[in-house]
Amino acid sequence: MRPTLLLFALALPVAAWAQTGPTASVTMGGQIEAGTCAASSVARTMPEVAANAFSQNASGAAGVPSSYTAFALALTRCAGVVGASFAMGTAADAEPTHTNAFRNKAVDAAPFTSIWLKAGTCASGTTITPGGTISRDFNTPEYDLALCAQYHKHRGGLVTQGAISTDFTVTITYR
Repeated sequence: MRPTLLLFALALPVAAWAQTGPTASVTMGGQIEAGTCAASSVARTMPEVAANAFSQNASGAAGVPSSYTAFALALTRCAGVVGASFAMGTAADAEPTHTNAFRNKAVDAAPFTSIWLKAGTCASGTTITPGGTISRDFNTPEYDLALCAQYHKHRGGLVTQGAISTDFTVTITYR
């Protein structure tokens, strides 16, 4: 009976060694990105208006309805998008004396003029402040952000002949 005990005693340590072994670790990571769209750039020529279309009061400020220019910032191929925020330029794009209008950046600029931008329709849209953000929800493959621009006279003097233009970058953050 002793040989059996001895054989059993030798088999036990080998079985214990076979059950232990190296371990493995798995680490996984990533990031979920919002969907994206293709955004169109916009270039529009606004209508010519006479200087007398502007307020003839040097201290007055007003838009010129005859310059209404409706347009849209078009988004297409919107995969996985449920909305977006549009940052409309920066505060540096604002007219210094009338900060809710976009500065006239024309080389031969008409004095006391700027461009007033609205979200929505020309007659009843909401004023867009340079550097301000507009948020919209949508879940369609295409979306048009309706906008309207108009010439604006700001306080300080009378409008005379000259050019009016502005440009700014729209930064789009998708949801």
